[in-house]
Amino acid sequence: MNRSPFYLSLLLLLTCAKEDSQAPNTPPTQIVKQYTLTASAGDGGSVSSTGGTFASGTQVSLTATPTSGYSFSGWSNGSTANPLTVTLNSNTSITANFEALPNTYTVTLTAGEGGIVTGGGAYEEGTQITVIATPEEGFQFVGWSNGSLEPVLDILIEDNLELLANFEILDIVMKTKTILIDSDLLPQQIQSTFYNVSGVFTYKSGNSDYIFYPGSPNLNSDLDIYNQSLLGYSRDHIPNIPSLILKNIDGYWEFFKTDYDAKFWGSRNFEIKDNFVVVGDGNEIGDDGADWKGDTFFGEIMNDGNINWVRVNDDANMAYFHGSAIGDLNSDGLMDIGGAPATPIKIFLQNNDKSFEVSDSLINYGNINSPFTLNFADVFGDNRDEIITADYGGGDPSNNSELNQIRIYSYDDITEKFELHWKSNNSTIYNIGLGATSIKVADLNNDGIKDISVAREDIDKHAFEVWIGNGDGTYYSKFTSPVWTQDEMQFREFYIMDVNLDGFDDIILRPFHYGSLYRNNPVWWNVYENNGIMFNHLIWINQGDGSFSHYNEKELKVEGINIDNVHPYMNNGKLHFVGTFTNDWYQKELITYDFMINL
Repeated sequence: MNRSPFYLSLLLLLTCAKEDSQAPNTPPTQIVKQYTLTASAGDGGSVSSTGGTFASGTQVSLTATPTSGYSFSGWSNGSTANPLTVTLNSNTSITANFEALPNTYTVTLTAGEGGIVTGGGAYEEGTQITVIATPEEGFQFVGWSNGSLEPVLDILIEDNLELLANFEILDIVMKTKTILIDSDLLPQQIQSTFYNVSGVFTYKSGNSDYIFYPGSPNLNSDLDIYNQSLLGYSRDHIPNIPSLILKNIDGYWEFFKTDYDAKFWGSRNFEIKDNFVVVGDGNEIGDDGADWKGDTFFGEIMNDGNINWVRVNDDANMAYFHGSAIGDLNSDGLMDIGGAPATPIKIFLQNNDKSFEVSDSLINYGNINSPFTLNFADVFGDNRDEIITADYGGGDPSNNSELNQIRIYSYDDITEKFELHWKSNNSTIYNIGLGATSIKVADLNNDGIKDISVAREDIDKHAFEVWIGNGDGTYYSKFTSPVWTQDEMQFREFYIMDVNLDGFDDIILRPFHYGSLYRNNPVWWNVYENNGIMFNHLIWINQGDGSFSHYNEKELKVEGINIDNVHPYMNNGKLHFVGTFTNDWYQKELITYDFMINL
């Protein structure tokens, strides 16, 4: 039987059924392409992946990490991004490139005592750097450890380097400034006031230093006579002059104020106790010494630099106040005032309202000539001051035992006066009679007993002496300075202060004029030719027993400056001197100086 038509029909039926079972819109299956990423690192680093096979379009992040001493410089495809994102659209090979870093060296700087250094650190080889050595106040740079003497040093970095900056202490640190004296005083009166030595004092108020210059008339300008004799002229023809005060600001002296409450013709001694001060006026104007009468002023130093002044005397009690004293004579807690060589000695007791009562009869000093200076001090430790006096000189001590004398008067409850307790009996400590100009009291040998020092002068001689207390109000002569001629040393009184911080008080002289121990090139009345000043013979160091020697450990000299007089003070444990110079007779400009002395 022929079955071929049957099979053919069946095949057609099955074929049609298969075609009918397929969805008419189904796309054909697609094959995803694969690409290979090959990542590598050049010398000096690594990459976070070496690559692999990824589907087309895959994003792969690669991070290049340099090893020590190298830095990443970029990829082989030119990109510098790190990390780098690679999108695979083809087989890709990429390399991270690295480059060697320059050598890094360390500059180690060290500062010796007295300075600071800047500029040290780590630097790449070939770098040009600058190192600087800066001295602190009171020091100077003296050189680097590599031999260079320049404080600012340029260095090319080629290796590790260690440098020490060396400094040394300056003997003298000078600060100077030209200022304007904003005062209604005439330029000539300003010059006379700053040229004056006597009565000038430094003081502290708050956290600042000040210096008080008592007013001083200029005889020519105030009399309006030039190159004429002053005979017959007195305070009746010349007014007393207001005082001037300078203030130290950041180490420089500036004008502070004109003080109209304290006017002077010719100030002499001053004395400071606590925050109180007394300044006497000698008024040595004219040829008649009997008419040398001035005022004495009592001041309270306030915290703002001002001084509240009281005129102690009235017109009837004006006197020749060459010596001045301040202290408590009646144990009432108030400061009393004394003045000499008025005849009799002037004694003013202070009242509660800050007025003063004349009490000249309080002291019984007998028939001796009125002493030339005095001081009040509690030499017995009984909280009541004694009166200490010293005479004026002249004559031959070997023939007159009253010369070069010191006397102590203590209060007698029976007579109700200060009676003589002790007088010195060693008039021949000098071979001439030297007049006392001021008395200072301090414990100079640290035995708990107050000692006495006296400044003395004659027409052509100057000296000072020290007397050590025995504890019972008596004293023995311990030390006398050389007797200087006016061509060697002239000074107006002195300060007592511990300038070398050894626990013993020293004596610092206040010089004037043109002695060879003060001026570098002493030429009388010509500051311009003096070529500066020296300090060594102004500083007298206590040897611990009340004897003294001038400072001679190193030369203390300043050259090439024009300066009149200097006055000592202490600041932060250092001895300073303040000085001035008026450059022009007709101007109100003042050159101020501050010298810090490193002993």
